[in-house]
Amino acid sequence: MNVKNLIKIHKNLSFNKKKFNLNHTIFKIFRDKKFVLSYKMLYESSIKKYNNIIITRITSEKLRIRLNILNQKSHMKILKYNSIVHAYVESYLRMGKYLEKIISLTDLYFPMFEKKLDSYNLPKELKYLAIIESNLNPIILSKAGARGIWQFMPNTGKIYKLKINNIYDDRNDPVKSTEAACRHIKYLYRKIGDWELVLAAYNSGLRTVEKVLQKNRNKKDFWTFLDFFPKETQNYIPRFIAINYIMNYYKEHNIYIYDSFPKKYIRKNSISISTTTR
Repeated sequence: MNVKNLIKIHKNLSFNKKKFNLNHTIFKIFRDKKFVLSYKMLYESSIKKYNNIIITRITSEKLRIRLNILNQKSHMKILKYNSIVHAYVESYLRMGKYLEKIISLTDLYFPMFEKKLDSYNLPKELKYLAIIESNLNPIILSKAGARGIWQFMPNTGKIYKLKINNIYDDRNDPVKSTEAACRHIKYLYRKIGDWELVLAAYNSGLRTVEKVLQKNRNKKDFWTFLDFFPKETQNYIPRFIAINYIMNYYKEHNIYIYDSFPKKYIRKNSISISTTTR
């Protein structure tokens, strides 16, 4: 799958309740690639989706239990309940269309993410960071100038050998940027040694976290010193925990998706492409 077709997927990944169009760009791409899709399965999945009401609420007791189960399996050990996390879980659950799109993209990217994370001996749960950063959109550009699926700023990207010039930008390449993200996260963990603060540093920068630690005698407790961080960073860790929950329990909330992509992402080349700004 080349980059142009990948762009089409991100621009057109939506389904209309009133008109389920099988000539959608995604299907045309797969048809041209000689993939055989079952129209019957697609139709049945669309009917199932619209006959189920998404459960957007969850009790604190049930959420605590489910997060505890996830945390026991996690290597990061930060998937814990609090009221902020609870609010973000229910906020995401109210964003049904957003979740359907994101979940449908996971089969395209997550196998590659997991392979890269495993090669750097990093927790596989870190793959969910890309959802927070870019909604799994490899061509997105933020107002601050961060670009790509892992949202690298130019200077940080260059540190990890991502080529950025007028012809092409490696930050748009999901494979190269994932490699760089793994190296960057590995570096942050070596410097800090605490996963909550590593996520905070990924969002706000290592210097921000170091200043907070200096003010608080190097006590590594994100939640205790929450107010010392920028507002975006205060919300970053709760969002990460909430996305971990959503991606593991979306079926329990009656969230259904259409058939997943029959092909994993394989990088062919890097080209200069127009971008969207979030």
